[in-house]
Amino acid sequence: MKIEFKKLSELTSYEAWEIFKSRSEVFVVEQKWVACEIDEQDLTATHLIIRNDDNELVAYLRIYEKLDGTASFGRVLTPFKFRGLKMGKTLLQNAIDWINKEWPNKDIKISAQYYLLNFYKSFGFVECSEVYDDDGIDHIDMIIKK
Repeated sequence: MKIEFKKLSELTSYEAWEIFKSRSEVFVVEQKWVACEIDEQDLTATHLIIRNDDNELVAYLRIYEKLDGTASFGRVLTPFKFRGLKMGKTLLQNAIDWINKEWPNKDIKISAQYYLLNFYKSFGFVECSEVYDDDGIDHIDMIIKK
């Protein structure tokens, strides 16, 4: 397994294509999210990519600083063919560890899909909003306070 943290400018054109294709497959096709999936956040985010021994992307998310000064991550995904391998746990732990190292005093605040509430709670996140609709998918804000 290979774990990489890269800025957009550090990604090869193939890596960027692979990330955006995977995100489109999960969020646009599977979850039927009708929104512009690629946005300005991609320009400044740190992209966390986990690859298997065959160099296939098995998990991904992007890490960024929110306007309110908190750290955050989003576009959390595991491609369909790699689900059930517990890559999400590895992905989140690596993201939290990176944030704690790079931004040790920042709270971590995320917009989580509501059905994953207990998964995020297992990493120490607590709810900090009511459930809300985000383009047809129930979400809830969650935070780890420092």
